[in-house]
Amino acid sequence: MPSDFIICPSCGERNIQGEDLCWNCMAGLSAIDIPETAQEISESALTRPLSSLRLRAPASIESSRLVSEAVALLRTSPSGAVVVTDRGEITGIFTERDVLQRIAGRGVAQGDAVSLYMTANPVVVSEDDMMAVVLNKMGDGGFRHLPVARKGDLVGMVTAEDVARWVLLNYFD
Repeated sequence: MPSDFIICPSCGERNIQGEDLCWNCMAGLSAIDIPETAQEISESALTRPLSSLRLRAPASIESSRLVSEAVALLRTSPSGAVVVTDRGEITGIFTERDVLQRIAGRGVAQGDAVSLYMTANPVVVSEDDMMAVVLNKMGDGGFRHLPVARKGDLVGMVTAEDVARWVLLNYFD
């Protein structure tokens, strides 16, 4: 029997996590962020705020900087991602995946701006968001990295690996 469920806000029925429609009333479920879990350990961990983690220091670069500078910064970034900003506002994210899919083997001019190769308008999470919300956003969007903000200011980077490591260290021997 599956262990993770979400509750339909329309009819109250339990549905398997990840379903797009409620099996009972056919209401949309894709926007529901907080799964209900049948596992006590998981429930406790998933309801903790993201601030429970030691967030990675965010590597960032201005959108007008060169893609070669972004790649160099990416090499030293422990999270494998660099947040792209424009006058302090988060406008994109540049990841190892962007390098592989948009740059590698394509003869990209190293003098181009990073803004040409970044993923624009990334999903940004708050340090107050529950881990369940963050993991759900990662899963729904296929993201491995998410910038973390406090009142609009970049304060960290979170990865799925960060959350998994925290759960393992805090809930398992």
